[in-house]
Amino acid sequence: MKKKKLNLLRPISNCCLKKFLDLDSIAKYGSLFIISFMILLQIFNITIGYNTRMSLFSMFINIFFLIAVINKLEMIKVSFFEERQDKILKFIIFVFILNFFAYLVSTVQLHNYVFAPMSFLGAYFVFILLKTK
Repeated sequence: MKKKKLNLLRPISNCCLKKFLDLDSIAKYGSLFIISFMILLQIFNITIGYNTRMSLFSMFINIFFLIAVINKLEMIKVSFFEERQDKILKFIIFVFILNFFAYLVSTVQLHNYVFAPMSFLGAYFVFILLKTK
């Protein structure tokens, strides 16, 4: 009985996990999570008073990115984003990749081991969003 339940969770094909994992939902919620986490990080930096101007600027940019991703997911409709949606998503990918390399060369280990992978995953999730639909 236990083995039968375990087989239900496995994909039908053993060649890949694409049938088992839905990349669309991972890209949707992953990109929303990454951008929301970056916004929360900037809010935390503002509250503790660490580099307030850059944190505020980065927070506004990340809110712009969040609205663009939400518009791509068709949760809201903003005509400004609909016309330029692919260009904005490519710019978001570029910024995340730039952040990834900047965090890699940082001397702070938190940047190297937490924020660099998150930026890379953010770029990957937005890239998947760009290629879908």
